[in-house]
Amino acid sequence: MKNYFLIIMLLFNSLILFSQEISIKIVEIKSLDTNTITNSSFSLKKINAKGLTNKKKNNYFNYNLDFDILSNENIIDITKSTELVTPTWIIKQKFKEGSQNKSIKADYYLGNLETQSKYIIIKCRDHEYVDGDRIRLMLNNSIIHPNISLSSVFYVIDIDLDEGYNNIDFIALNEGDSSPNTAQLLVLDENGVVLSNKKWLLYTGYKAQLVVYKK
Repeated sequence: MKNYFLIIMLLFNSLILFSQEISIKIVEIKSLDTNTITNSSFSLKKINAKGLTNKKKNNYFNYNLDFDILSNENIIDITKSTELVTPTWIIKQKFKEGSQNKSIKADYYLGNLETQSKYIIIKCRDHEYVDGDRIRLMLNNSIIHPNISLSSVFYVIDIDLDEGYNNIDFIALNEGDSSPNTAQLLVLDENGVVLSNKKWLLYTGYKAQLVVYKK
């Protein structure tokens, strides 16, 4: 009987010790810093950016719709004179390729020359835009060269002169890519002295005529 009593007492003591070991201990941790911060501790000044917040507002449009449509104050006069210069004349360029001047739809007279040379030297070239202009060269109604292509380089040919008048014709065979047919003509005597320096603008079929009188 005593043995049972001892066993029961041992079990009871064991339960008490075990319950003490597994008990939950609550630990309260307090903050070391007990100071409080209020909103009055900091003060910030509002900065107005110069040139942005203080920029003067420009009213480009009038959004006020309270006006009389029929009022004369709302009428814009677009006929008022301006300070711009008003052109009082028209400049007419005689030698300009690509123009459509009807006044040059005719034969062109290059002038009348006198010389004692046995022959003259003809030099001709396209002095405007090189676009494939072609001419026919004739002397006293006889063909000297049937088809001369004009380029930026002078085409040179010598022409023997008869006694008296010599009629030299330059007939426009086409107008190239840019109308009309354009050329610069130099005429020199047998010593290389320039007798004439002319230019022409011709339409197809028309001619530039030069008269040379041999003394």
